[in-house]
Amino acid sequence: MSLQGKVAIVTGSARGLGAATAVALAKEGANVVINYVSPSSNIHAEGVAKVVQNSSEALVVQADLASIDSLNTLVKKTIERFGKIDILVRIRGYFYLEAVGSITTESYQKTFDVNVRAVIFLSQAVVAHMGDGGRIINVSSTTARQGNPGSLAYSASKAAVEAITRVMAVELRDKGIRVTSVNPGPMSTEMFANLSEETQELVKSAYPVAEPEYIADIIVFLAGPKSRWVNGGTINANNAVVF
Repeated sequence: MSLQGKVAIVTGSARGLGAATAVALAKEGANVVINYVSPSSNIHAEGVAKVVQNSSEALVVQADLASIDSLNTLVKKTIERFGKIDILVRIRGYFYLEAVGSITTESYQKTFDVNVRAVIFLSQAVVAHMGDGGRIINVSSTTARQGNPGSLAYSASKAAVEAITRVMAVELRDKGIRVTSVNPGPMSTEMFANLSEETQELVKSAYPVAEPEYIADIIVFLAGPKSRWVNGGTINANNAVVF
């Protein structure tokens, strides 16, 4: 129970990697704030909360991280319930396949609002309530470093996440807050299942497909005391070589 008494916010935790991470953190003793966006995801978020409550306390909060007011509400409700924040895991992301000639200003804006702006301003809001030993863990993607067709906006946003991680790590180091990121490849999630069969086969030819729990285990390590000397880096979690 290496995270006993800690409080963790996990964004996008109604399904997939977020849900697996919430459960894994709870098993190590952390109280977990489960965040979801769409009202239709409430039933899934409540289901995750029931599993979390087998080990620790859970709080379910709807918040669209594309909205600054909404992400501030997420932090406010966390503090009202638990009084502090020790861990922030930023998983929620927006992914949309568009060729270079098809990118619209609307899809670009949504991608960067959710994948980049929210990383900056949610971290800003959380740091005000985070003390020595705090952890901020961002989820990047192999696409940040690979030239995958159709992923220009998404790839650019994930590359920005890794740059944000490096800068924040330096700025927050003296406060005892460690900032890291994880760079997973494809995972067996609903998002992957929604890709066309042709795209799935193309992805599988390049990378092994992970279970979300494999990545969640790495996040738990980064959230815990044994990662005390890890800061600013991005862990490649894809069972493949990525430069």
